Amino acid sequence: MMTKLFLLFPVLVVSFACFVLSDFSISSEEEVFQVWQKEQGREYGNPEEKAKRFQIFQRNLRYINEMNAKRKSPMQYRLGLNKFADMTPEEFQKTHLKELEIPSNLDHVKVQDDECENLPDSVDWREKGAVTEVRDQGECQSHWAFAVTGAIEGINKIVTGNLVILSAQELVDCDPASNGCAGGYYFNAFGWVIDNGGIDTEANYPYIAQNGTCKKNASKVVSIDNLLVVDGSEEALLCRVSKQPVSVSIDATGLQFYTGGIYGGENCSKNSRYATLVCLIVGYGSVGGEDYWIVKNSWGKKWGENGYLLIKRNVSDEWPYGVCAINALPGYPIKEVSSSSPQLSSI
Repeated sequence: MMTKLFLLFPVLVVSFACFVLSDFSISSEEEVFQVWQKEQGREYGNPEEKAKRFQIFQRNLRYINEMNAKRKSPMQYRLGLNKFADMTPEEFQKTHLKELEIPSNLDHVKVQDDECENLPDSVDWREKGAVTEVRDQGECQSHWAFAVTGAIEGINKIVTGNLVILSAQELVDCDPASNGCAGGYYFNAFGWVIDNGGIDTEANYPYIAQNGTCKKNASKVVSIDNLLVVDGSEEALLCRVSKQPVSVSIDATGLQFYTGGIYGGENCSKNSRYATLVCLIVGYGSVGGEDYWIVKNSWGKKWGENGYLLIKRNVSDEWPYGVCAINALPGYPIKEVSSSSPQLSSI
């Protein structure tokens, strides 16, 4: 339980990203901007660009303070001056969000009742060693690729006992059904890995945050056997996350300055399957009567809770597709156990 509390309520002095203007004995927004620049290592090419960014920063700071003032509980999500604080919402959307077409013709898996009996109250695959470190996609819209490699890394660890960091760049370069740094869809990428017979490691095929040329001689270090789609219910998703990390798509509108707490979908439509970001559920839990998913993102460790988002769950009565459409189309890879793949009783 201590892990969950630390995740939800990090000590504010740890990072400037958690502060807003009222936290400082600073007399002006300009001084806050200077402190933020130093914290983020941000430099601008000329005085005109700096002045432009300061104006944007001012607007964002006021918005952050306004929204935080409306929080109704300590568990509710909060905003802060993170690394995106000098970007307009339009700039951020162009580089980090991409409207996704969610297909409706995929075969869904119907969960058997006995699969979901006696589920644990909380699961965190990070604690079980099945999650690699948070990555930073940069200005390449490759979140779809990181969500796919993360899911494969997880099931490979669970089945074989080996945690291997896999190459998102190979998917960016090689999956013809996706659009590289212009965005892609995780079902296409899972299919590519299956058809290719596997995927290479990050060490062999490193990430460069831009489109590259597909390396035809890349190794096939980790393979998967199939891709399955959860039926869209919250119960089915909970059941599957108890067994492995799961790739999902969400509407991430309004999350540019998210720095912690449980996000309840305040910027999302309740009846929509609209999505702009692909990410990875790596667990679930509850605190103070609020249930949440633990979601791994690819915007770096200086966003959110060290790169993670907590999003409210167990809201099916109000949200037919889950908060921000998180239940709309989850997908997960299958890796068959072979004689050379040891079962891990510890996880």
